[in-house]
Amino acid sequence: LRMSSEDLEVAELRSLVSSHLTPYYDTHFNLLRWIQAHPGVAMEKIAERLRHHLLYRTCSWDIDGVHEKERGYHPIHRYWPRSVCGMSQVFPNCLVHVEQSGHVDFDGILDNFSIAEVMRARIFDIEEMLRDVMIIEKETGEQASVIYVMDADGIEYTKKLFDLVLGSLRALSEFMADHYVELVKYFVIVNVPSWAYALWTMVKPLLPERTRMKVRILSTSNWRSEIRSLMDPSVGPSFWNDENHNDFKLPMERPPKVPQVQITEPREKLEKVVVKAGSVHWIEYSLEQGDAISFLVTGNANFGFTIVRAEGEEEEDAFAMRQIYPLFSWMPGPLKVPIEDTVIAPQSGVYKVWFSNSRAWWSSLSIQHNIKVIKKQLTD
Repeated sequence: LRMSSEDLEVAELRSLVSSHLTPYYDTHFNLLRWIQAHPGVAMEKIAERLRHHLLYRTCSWDIDGVHEKERGYHPIHRYWPRSVCGMSQVFPNCLVHVEQSGHVDFDGILDNFSIAEVMRARIFDIEEMLRDVMIIEKETGEQASVIYVMDADGIEYTKKLFDLVLGSLRALSEFMADHYVELVKYFVIVNVPSWAYALWTMVKPLLPERTRMKVRILSTSNWRSEIRSLMDPSVGPSFWNDENHNDFKLPMERPPKVPQVQITEPREKLEKVVVKAGSVHWIEYSLEQGDAISFLVTGNANFGFTIVRAEGEEEEDAFAMRQIYPLFSWMPGPLKVPIEDTVIAPQSGVYKVWFSNSRAWWSSLSIQHNIKVIKKQLTD
């Protein structure tokens, strides 16, 4: 039996990353997506990017197992509702998601939760999306994808919106673009206010080219008709109905606002680290299996952060190392809410905390942190 060129490419990629692949993620289409996302790129290079994703999947957030949880385990889920609607019925093997972009209280979420916690909550939804796509692929033997509709109803034109889009939402979408390649067929924007084109002009150059090519902005006046070329109206949320349309059938709740909580200042004294523009800063710890690193981190500007396990003292490439805490190549600063968590060393060895200011051209970055090592109790 002769293998198709697609099968050969997938087999080659699989052989390059086999030591990092988990049985859950190892499917033909999961690997094919990485090849499709990087046309004309050498297979070695694609393997490097996929390896970075596979190293992320083994971090303390247990990415492979996230989809098995019950949604609602994270407090943010209450304020950022599930978006899955059903099958498109226009495009084969295509799931529709509708995001209530104008009704999710992003300001409230980001005033009360760190950007890392927002990512952690979101990863459940993205992993659930990936799982649904994998199920369709297993049943049909064909590649599946997602039509991701963003409903702009309720979005207000403010400076805050621009900050949000160019800051936190950009960081979120960049993180997703690094890890969840070719999952989305189209990003469709509906209910677009006339001023949104100005925002689009600003955002467009910041998007990866493949993402940009997938964006479809439907007309302000006629989107309810235009959307039918992408999906059957029966899977559209019923709040889309108006005097001329009543065939959008899906009941979907509007999310509540986030109650304002007074953010308490960290009680303990924070250490300060200054990272020059274009540089990174490492802090090393020698840990035994079961030891914990408990940390609180904040910064006065955009920065990157992760905790990795180093195979050797000299290892310096954070992107190629095993992530114990997910690698965020950049988060928008100054952080309103510090990142706070505890991770446990899965094995003995050298662990490194990474702070990156590599995207800055001239500004130094000031990081304030409290990082503690908690030794595994001998009585365990």
